[in-house]
Amino acid sequence: MKKYLTALFLVLSVCATTRSYGQSISFFDLTNLTNLSDGQAHTYLALGGIFKQDYVQEVNGKKIEYFKSKSVKAAPQTIMIGENEITANRTILRTVFYTTQDPQHIVNLIAQAKRAKLIMKFQGQDQNNNIYKFDNEFYNITMLISTDNNKGSVEVKQKEFIGY
Repeated sequence: MKKYLTALFLVLSVCATTRSYGQSISFFDLTNLTNLSDGQAHTYLALGGIFKQDYVQEVNGKKIEYFKSKSVKAAPQTIMIGENEITANRTILRTVFYTTQDPQHIVNLIAQAKRAKLIMKFQGQDQNNNIYKFDNEFYNITMLISTDNNKGSVEVKQKEFIGY
């Protein structure tokens, strides 16, 4: 019995100290960020503990915020928020950009998009990237994986929803 408890304690302690340093954001998180104001998105990323603000840049009068992952053990990941378009009826349509140095993160996001029942409108390749385009009533999503498999990116653009 003592050997069993010792073995159980050892297994539990190894599991408790093992940390997974992988993908820091999910497909749901990326789409959720487009529905938040810039301040709410900043708070969501900063308080999540995974990303920290890297820098702020003003482009065409818009404040663009860049966040990077905090982990030094995982492949670098960045998120850009603040890019938006204002429609004629004053609705703000936001865009979120995500980049990673680990293409497996993009493969995981593609799988998550498929599970979320988004329609893949295009799958192809250009000289630099494998391209995956998804679409539904709310978002246009472009996912890129470099052909040399050293990086990837996701662009989530919010669409104007016209109700019935």
